[in-house]
Amino acid sequence: MDEMHVIILTIGLFILTFINPGANLLIVVQTSLSSGKNAGLLTGLGVALGDAIYSGLGLFGMTALIAEGGTLFSAIKIGGGLYLVWYAYNMLRHRQELYMGIGAVATASVTPWYVFFRRGLLTDLSNPQTVLFFISIFSVTLTPTTPAWAKMIAWLGIILASVLWRSLLSMAFSRPAARRVYSKIQHLLSGIIGVAVGAFGLRLIYEGITRR
Repeated sequence: MDEMHVIILTIGLFILTFINPGANLLIVVQTSLSSGKNAGLLTGLGVALGDAIYSGLGLFGMTALIAEGGTLFSAIKIGGGLYLVWYAYNMLRHRQELYMGIGAVATASVTPWYVFFRRGLLTDLSNPQTVLFFISIFSVTLTPTTPAWAKMIAWLGIILASVLWRSLLSMAFSRPAARRVYSKIQHLLSGIIGVAVGAFGLRLIYEGITRR
């Protein structure tokens, strides 16, 4: 398998994961709908940084720091799960306040940028099992003879694909038409997203406690 084939295949397998909805997608979509494009973009960039960290760990053979840490791996799962449950709780508790009006946009405009960026980053890092997912991709596409430059290009391609995907999501779901629809069903949709994110969090806590 030549290097360019390796690079394209690695990035392509990562892109295929975009069709699988998870906490990352829900957080970017919900933030874009409720707080606008800039907030969604910042959240998406936070998610992309998380992808960069975990894919870098997997790509350059440092997964033992997490995956083989035993107690550390479980602690990260439990901590991440608690964060998602806390976020879901606040979403459900304050969903009446997420109405898509001028007030919501004004509130988002004065919220520090790092709040949204941190939201995306913590959501992505909350699931350390992501690093094992990247390992499964790399075990298919990479070999011990794959040169470092090919790994680096594949890693940069993963980061670029992640940034572009999250940016497209934020732009699509912050469009006026999408937000008008959301304003009519935001109470129901926020509830569904909150329950889904909370379920992801509870699963992480369970896996962390049982060390699965």
